[in-house]
Amino acid sequence: MSEPFYTDGRFSIPDPARLAADQAAARPMRDWMAAIQRPAERWVALRQDAEADCALRLLDAWAEAGALLGTFNRQGGYHRKWTLGGAALAFLAVRDAPSATPERNARIGAWLAQVARQVQPVYDRPGPRNPDPAVASELRNNHVVWAGMAVAAAGVAAGDPALLAWGMGKGAVFLDAVTPEGAHPQELARGRMALHYHLFALHSAAALARLGEAGGQPFDATRAAALARFARFTYAATQDTARIAALAGEPPGHLTNPRPWLRDGHGFEIIRPRVTPPEALAPFRPYRSDWLGGNVTLLWGG
Repeated sequence: MSEPFYTDGRFSIPDPARLAADQAAARPMRDWMAAIQRPAERWVALRQDAEADCALRLLDAWAEAGALLGTFNRQGGYHRKWTLGGAALAFLAVRDAPSATPERNARIGAWLAQVARQVQPVYDRPGPRNPDPAVASELRNNHVVWAGMAVAAAGVAAGDPALLAWGMGKGAVFLDAVTPEGAHPQELARGRMALHYHLFALHSAAALARLGEAGGQPFDATRAAALARFARFTYAATQDTARIAALAGEPPGHLTNPRPWLRDGHGFEIIRPRVTPPEALAPFRPYRSDWLGGNVTLLWGG
């Protein structure tokens, strides 16, 4: 797996060749997630057990092979956690199908928990004693809440409340830094990528909140309020970028191509209670993300 593709200290300017190499290296994981998520979606939509069985067979094959375990470099570790989240959420969509036998579910759940425990140490290592909020860090920015979401999803899938609790704790680390206005200093530190990463972090923070509620470990009132502020600030920034540009010190840009910001509105589809007007997301549905289980609108939007 290639190393990080940004070329500047703010992690805001991608090198096109490195970005392409990263996308090529991650393609097998993305292709596998698509292969399990498409039939999982058809199970959810149509209740055809053959579709659930297809997804479960692919998950079981990776479980038996011990996929995603072992040593990963830094960028590979990012893709492992994102793949863990996408796989665990797809499994949660099919685990109650007729073909989801107790034995099969136990194997898949145990494997997801193993992968989760491989993800944890990166985000449990000690950080600087007095961290500079203007320096982006994977221990405090969107990476920590994505790790929390992935491990929490694996915890729900495996019936392991300790993994869910760990995930909620990492979400709390992220949310505790949200300002009274609703911005996140770590994502503002990304300069021109600030709005992109506010949206990206909201994907996982909103999903984590829903997982915590479903698993009986919701965010407390303080963190729930921080998430709501973060979502409202981010939505406002999609409508008028002047404020986030002023805070970040640069007008917003995108990782690849400029496009309407609400195309990245997956987090708004997931979050409860909603912060967007009912009609705002309609032009961009269905939302899709491998790392959020596939068809976000189908799985999370109801």
